[in-house]
Amino acid sequence: MSVHSKVLKVHNLPKTGKKIGQVNAKPYLFIIVCLFLGICLLYTSCYLLGVMIVMLFSYNLLFVRDMVLAEFYDEYAVFYLDQNKDECYLLFWDDIEQWGITKHKRTLDTLDIILKDQKCISFKCLHKRKIEKFFESYVASLQMKR
Repeated sequence: MSVHSKVLKVHNLPKTGKKIGQVNAKPYLFIIVCLFLGICLLYTSCYLLGVMIVMLFSYNLLFVRDMVLAEFYDEYAVFYLDQNKDECYLLFWDDIEQWGITKHKRTLDTLDIILKDQKCISFKCLHKRKIEKFFESYVASLQMKR
Protein backbone atom coordinates (compact mmCIF):
# COMPACT_ATOMS: atom_id res chain seq x y z
CA MET A 1 0.00 0.00 0.00
CA SER A 2 1.29 3.44 -0.90
CA VAL A 3 1.34 6.20 1.69
CA HIS A 4 1.83 9.92 1.12
CA SER A 5 3.31 10.76 4.53
CA LYS A 6 7.00 11.72 4.36
CA VAL A 7 9.80 14.00 5.48
CA LEU A 8 9.90 17.19 3.46
CA LYS A 9 11.17 20.76 3.55
CA VAL A 10 9.06 23.27 5.45
CA HIS A 11 8.69 25.54 2.42
CA ASN A 12 7.17 22.60 0.46
CA LEU A 13 4.24 22.09 2.84
CA PRO A 14 0.82 21.99 1.17
CA LYS A 15 -1.18 25.20 1.32
CA THR A 16 -4.49 23.32 1.48
CA GLY A 17 -6.37 22.30 4.58
CA LYS A 18 -7.91 24.13 7.50
CA LYS A 19 -5.63 24.58 10.53
CA ILE A 20 -7.33 23.22 13.64
CA GLY A 21 -4.56 23.55 16.24
CA GLN A 22 -0.90 23.51 17.13
CA VAL A 23 1.45 22.47 19.92
CA ASN A 24 3.99 25.03 21.16
CA ALA A 25 7.05 24.41 23.30
CA LYS A 26 6.38 27.23 25.77
CA PRO A 27 3.66 26.53 28.38
CA TYR A 28 2.08 29.98 28.63
CA LEU A 29 -0.62 29.03 31.14
CA PHE A 30 1.91 27.54 33.58
CA ILE A 31 4.18 30.59 33.27
CA ILE A 32 1.29 33.04 33.88
CA VAL A 33 0.05 31.07 36.91
CA CYS A 34 3.55 30.99 38.42
CA LEU A 35 3.97 34.72 37.80
CA PHE A 36 0.69 35.37 39.57
CA LEU A 37 1.81 33.16 42.48
CA GLY A 38 5.13 35.03 42.65
CA ILE A 39 3.36 38.40 42.68
CA CYS A 40 1.10 37.20 45.49
CA LEU A 41 4.18 36.08 47.46
CA LEU A 42 5.63 39.61 47.17
CA TYR A 43 2.98 40.80 49.64
CA THR A 44 3.73 38.15 52.27
CA SER A 45 6.64 37.40 54.55
CA CYS A 46 8.09 35.17 51.78
CA TYR A 47 8.72 38.13 49.48
CA LEU A 48 12.27 36.97 48.59
CA LEU A 49 10.84 33.74 47.20
CA GLY A 50 8.27 35.84 45.33
CA VAL A 51 11.02 38.01 43.82
CA MET A 52 12.90 34.91 42.63
CA ILE A 53 9.78 33.36 41.12
CA VAL A 54 8.79 36.60 39.36
CA MET A 55 12.29 37.08 37.94
CA LEU A 56 12.58 33.47 36.74
CA PHE A 57 9.19 33.30 35.04
CA SER A 58 9.41 36.85 33.65
CA TYR A 59 12.66 35.85 31.99
CA ASN A 60 11.00 32.73 30.56
CA LEU A 61 8.03 34.69 29.31
CA LEU A 62 10.02 37.52 27.72
CA PHE A 63 13.34 36.06 26.56
CA VAL A 64 12.98 32.31 25.98
CA ARG A 65 12.06 31.63 22.38
CA ASP A 66 8.83 29.76 21.67
CA MET A 67 8.65 27.30 18.81
CA VAL A 68 5.91 25.35 17.13
CA LEU A 69 6.43 21.60 17.57
CA ALA A 70 3.39 20.34 15.65
CA GLU A 71 0.49 21.72 13.64
CA PHE A 72 -2.78 19.93 13.00
CA TYR A 73 -4.92 20.38 9.90
CA ASP A 74 -8.16 18.69 8.88
CA GLU A 75 -6.36 16.45 6.34
CA TYR A 76 -2.89 16.04 7.86
CA ALA A 77 -0.53 16.85 10.73
CA VAL A 78 2.92 18.42 10.54
CA PHE A 79 5.63 17.49 13.05
CA TYR A 80 8.68 19.74 13.02
CA LEU A 81 11.93 17.82 13.46
CA ASP A 82 14.41 18.68 16.22
CA GLN A 83 17.60 17.89 14.34
CA ASN A 84 16.90 19.87 11.18
CA LYS A 85 14.96 23.11 11.55
CA ASP A 86 14.01 23.39 7.87
CA GLU A 87 12.54 19.86 7.62
CA CYS A 88 9.29 18.45 8.93
CA TYR A 89 7.28 15.25 8.77
CA LEU A 90 4.01 15.52 6.89
CA LEU A 91 1.59 12.90 8.25
CA PHE A 92 -1.73 12.36 6.49
CA TRP A 93 -4.54 11.09 8.71
CA ASP A 94 -5.53 8.47 6.10
CA ASP A 95 -2.06 6.88 6.20
CA ILE A 96 -2.24 5.92 9.89
CA GLU A 97 -3.05 2.33 10.73
CA GLN A 98 -2.36 2.43 14.48
CA TRP A 99 -1.06 4.95 16.97
CA GLY A 100 -0.29 5.19 20.67
CA ILE A 101 1.58 7.24 23.23
CA THR A 102 4.34 5.55 25.21
CA LYS A 103 4.93 6.98 28.68
CA HIS A 104 8.48 7.41 29.96
CA LYS A 105 9.48 8.26 33.51
CA ARG A 106 12.60 10.34 32.97
CA THR A 107 12.20 11.65 29.42
CA LEU A 108 9.43 12.97 27.20
CA ASP A 109 6.62 10.64 26.18
CA THR A 110 6.69 9.41 22.59
CA LEU A 111 3.93 9.27 20.00
CA ASP A 112 4.31 5.97 18.13
CA ILE A 113 2.61 5.58 14.76
CA ILE A 114 2.35 2.60 12.42
CA LEU A 115 1.53 3.60 8.87
CA LYS A 116 -0.49 1.46 6.46
CA ASP A 117 2.71 0.31 4.74
CA GLN A 118 3.89 -1.03 8.18
CA LYS A 119 6.51 1.71 8.60
CA CYS A 120 6.92 2.77 12.24
CA ILE A 121 7.62 6.39 13.19
CA SER A 122 7.98 8.08 16.59
CA PHE A 123 7.87 11.69 17.74
CA LYS A 124 8.66 13.27 21.10
CA CYS A 125 5.41 14.26 22.69
CA LEU A 126 4.66 17.48 24.60
CA HIS A 127 1.05 18.30 25.52
CA LYS A 128 -0.02 14.67 25.36
CA ARG A 129 -3.73 15.38 25.95
CA LYS A 130 -3.94 17.85 23.09
CA ILE A 131 -2.25 15.42 20.68
CA GLU A 132 -4.51 12.55 21.83
CA LYS A 133 -7.58 14.73 21.21
CA PHE A 134 -6.62 15.39 17.59
CA PHE A 135 -5.66 11.78 16.91
CA GLU A 136 -8.86 10.41 18.47
CA SER A 137 -11.02 12.72 16.39
CA TYR A 138 -9.23 12.38 13.03
CA VAL A 139 -7.86 8.83 12.92
CA ALA A 140 -10.53 6.22 12.25
CA SER A 141 -8.29 3.25 13.11
CA LEU A 142 -7.60 1.72 16.50
CA GLN A 143 -5.29 3.08 19.12
CA MET A 144 -2.47 0.73 20.14
CA LYS A 145 -2.96 -0.91 23.52
CA ARG A 146 -0.26 0.06 26.03
